[in-house]
Amino acid sequence: MLRLIIVDDEKIIRESIRSLIDWESLGIEVVGVCKNGLEAYDAILDSYPDIVLTDIKMPGLSGLELIEKLNDTRENIQFIILSGYSEFEYAKQAMRFGIRHYLLKPCNENQIIEAIEDVKKACYLKQQADQEPEQNVRFEKSVFRNILTDGLTNAAEPALLCDNYQCYLDFTHTAYDLHYVYFLMENNLQECCGQLQDFMEEILPGTMYHLVYVKNTLLIIIKQPGGKAGAFSDFLDSLHFPGQEVSLSLEKESFDSLINLLERILPRLSRFDRLLFLDGDNRIPVYNYSGCLTSVRLLLQDYYSMQISYSQLKEEIMNLLHTVEDKDFLNLLITNIIFQRGHFDSDVSAVADAEFFQSIGAARSTEEALLAFQENFGRLLPPKSQSVTYKPFIEKLLTYTKEHLSESSLSLKWLANHYLFMNVDYVSKQFYKQTGEKFSAWLNRQRIEKAKELLLNCDTEKIYTVAEAVGCGNNPQYFSQLFKKYTGMSPTEYIRKLG
Repeated sequence: MLRLIIVDDEKIIRESIRSLIDWESLGIEVVGVCKNGLEAYDAILDSYPDIVLTDIKMPGLSGLELIEKLNDTRENIQFIILSGYSEFEYAKQAMRFGIRHYLLKPCNENQIIEAIEDVKKACYLKQQADQEPEQNVRFEKSVFRNILTDGLTNAAEPALLCDNYQCYLDFTHTAYDLHYVYFLMENNLQECCGQLQDFMEEILPGTMYHLVYVKNTLLIIIKQPGGKAGAFSDFLDSLHFPGQEVSLSLEKESFDSLINLLERILPRLSRFDRLLFLDGDNRIPVYNYSGCLTSVRLLLQDYYSMQISYSQLKEEIMNLLHTVEDKDFLNLLITNIIFQRGHFDSDVSAVADAEFFQSIGAARSTEEALLAFQENFGRLLPPKSQSVTYKPFIEKLLTYTKEHLSESSLSLKWLANHYLFMNVDYVSKQFYKQTGEKFSAWLNRQRIEKAKELLLNCDTEKIYTVAEAVGCGNNPQYFSQLFKKYTGMSPTEYIRKLG
């Protein structure tokens, strides 16, 4: 679902917009309702919405000032302006910022819905354009494969899988479609997958999908493709293969989250003793290898409960891996070891994992894969560390942010996606859990503390330089409002107070 924040200084208007429209039926989740621009700016940093519906004239930070400030960030938000001002100058400024929808109050429910439907298209196009590079696509496919493997071989409940893998994938907000292609003979599987790959590259480039084949049935798990869902169904209807003894039969189910999808398919898949994960020309079979996977889990349990030493753990795991002759399963088992480690020790590095998965995927033999894992063992499965105040990825986030306070574009969404390479919902929850405050509040506090230091050696005529140094850009008015919000006085008053 797309995420929406509503901003208006009139309570009755903002609450009416939230309650009168059936947002869920539009595929929208309202993640914030704010009474002014300052509050909205913080909410946007914390809740990373896709759409912001904002009033234009508000105390403190106006709607246009809010949009201008967010243009300095990398949030790529779609804005809809709701205003009682019909003057051309306001509309002209809005157009300068690329705003396509300028609704005049009073407006009705249908006008708002029409504007929402239009910007939804822009959001879906942006999401498609922003699909991750090949390395991260392979990483996500590997994560998904291990989620299913865990669920099948360890009989893990979807809720537990969510807890264990939520730092890698979004389990609650991303919608999926599940397509069944029944009676597909295995000798037609390669041709079917080839046609599917060609279609995806041409019509839905970058859209993430996963393929599982079991007992003459192909399961296609795809992130909901928005307006192209009909085209995808039409493509499946057109599939036909010479020599296919029984006509193909199709079925589709839709799920609003990954966890609901897993609750549906795991019980069904667990009935079979063999299935194939398909990725391009690769077929990764999963037989009854639950013994190997269970052994890995028990070894890690013993190590993290201090039943065996680190050297014993390494020796036992390497001995186990040397018994595997199938290269595809060896790769699956090695990646599963790394993910299983994350269940016991949350100090994971998605960046390091993604880099290693890329290298092991390119291994040409079991010997090459084993050597790569052995050489990276200490990095991928490091000895237990002593307790620290924060988890390493939170420490990394805090350090980066403090070192880049002057960047007005800092946001949790950008940092999670492009610096930590982790799921933003997970990072947001962990940040609040460990620091006790939302990212925007922590960031503002750091900026104010830095500003106080700089103001000690600053005269009132150069306050704008302090504003730039702490990430408020060329907007000293916003800096003054923010400073007063946290200190109770303006920067000028603060300088005078310090004498």
